Amino acid sequence: MPKLPDLNLLNDLNLLKPTAYVVPEVYIPESDPRYRPAYRDAQIVDCNLVLEGGAMRGLFTSGVLDFLMDSSLLPKTAIGVSAGALNGFNYVAGARGRSCYLNTKYSSDWRYLSLRSYAVTGNALNTQMVFDEIPNQLEPFNYRAYTDSPLRLITVASDLDLGEADYQHLTDPLAQLPYLQATAAMPLVSQIVEVDSKRLLDGGTCDSVPIEYSCAIGAKKHIVILTQDISYIKAPEKIMPLYRRIYSDFPFYLDRLEYRHIEYNRTYRKVARMHASGEAFVIRPPEPVTVASLERDPKKLYDLWLTGYEEMKKHFKALQGYLEL
Repeated sequence: MPKLPDLNLLNDLNLLKPTAYVVPEVYIPESDPRYRPAYRDAQIVDCNLVLEGGAMRGLFTSGVLDFLMDSSLLPKTAIGVSAGALNGFNYVAGARGRSCYLNTKYSSDWRYLSLRSYAVTGNALNTQMVFDEIPNQLEPFNYRAYTDSPLRLITVASDLDLGEADYQHLTDPLAQLPYLQATAAMPLVSQIVEVDSKRLLDGGTCDSVPIEYSCAIGAKKHIVILTQDISYIKAPEKIMPLYRRIYSDFPFYLDRLEYRHIEYNRTYRKVARMHASGEAFVIRPPEPVTVASLERDPKKLYDLWLTGYEEMKKHFKALQGYLEL
């Protein structure tokens, strides 16, 4: 197990104070009489969703998915990376609004996602809180709705030993929970997830936007949801010396980290060409995203969710045309 970096993370304690905010009613819990999974009576389309990660930038993705659930037009398969997989998890369960609700409600709680959580637990995204306390106690997750769903989720993680992406069809949300944890385990600020003799971290390193995988599994239609605007160009990693020290036992993984920006920019160019040629349908933020990866301001997060919702609404007729509906 690589040694975690020794970082002084707790100096600016004012960043850890909760922000007063009233969470909008975007999610109807199972206990509410109005509750029903979004996939019930919906039109299921033989199409893949390709969901990029981006930590809290994933609120844009959740807005797009929530509009699709409200429209009752649901692509059958979600292929999710990191925050994209977490959004996809709620999507498959038909839990409209749950991603927005949880992130806006708990973002100002340092135990949820913060550098303080990393310093205390070894994980910036607090595994105990996010994958146990919230879904099993505070905000019960409907596991039955997930397993009964006509939709499916494929998670993407990075295999440190192979330096390759690891793709998993998540059929059992409890037995396969480590794979969901792995895809969201950000390098440097997360512990390595060991499952099935594999050592895994966030899938963004090895396949940030899994459009090639989506094509490889035979899909004819692809909806790609990105979390950066069209002007974004990923720069070379400035902290490669730190990566080399922390992950020195994984040379193939280090190769992927060092050249990730090249693959990332190439993939962004490719999906843009696919959208222009009608091979894929791409939804992305219309402007540069100012929400930070570890954003703690719930109002900014809600506004990004709303941007995703409105962007999908604006392009919905074009999407129907692409899907030939």
